[in-house]
Amino acid sequence: MSAVRRLATLSNHLVTRSLPSQFNSPVATSFKLGSALSTTTSPEMSASVKQLVDSSIADNKVVVFSKTYCPYCRRAKQILTQETDNVKIFELDEEDNGSEIQAYLKQLNGQGTVPHVYINKEFIGGCSDLQAIPTAKLKQKIAA
Repeated sequence: MSAVRRLATLSNHLVTRSLPSQFNSPVATSFKLGSALSTTTSPEMSASVKQLVDSSIADNKVVVFSKTYCPYCRRAKQILTQETDNVKIFELDEEDNGSEIQAYLKQLNGQGTVPHVYINKEFIGGCSDLQAIPTAKLKQKIAA
């Protein structure tokens, strides 16, 4: 991730967390969102991010969009790699366009956090959703 994107993401996070409630107006929200989006998205990148995500989900049996430092992501990857060697993993904190990928994933399914687990093109959810699937059923989903 470029330094500009990191700074934009960090400043957006800090502004979002530190504004008193009277500043949570449409104008303030527009500023918060606009400052990060203006430096991290472009029509070309959005199309390439969409293509990357869509083709990865379509072309791989199991896909995990993850972050290396996330304990929930680590657990989800551990569960899946115990069941199959055929897991495609994207570490969003190591991708130059990781924040854009995560934003697109949120558009796809409404979940803003990681991990995002897909099995046979089906969005499973996050770690808790994955853990809720009985082992035998998980094996069936992966084998299908």
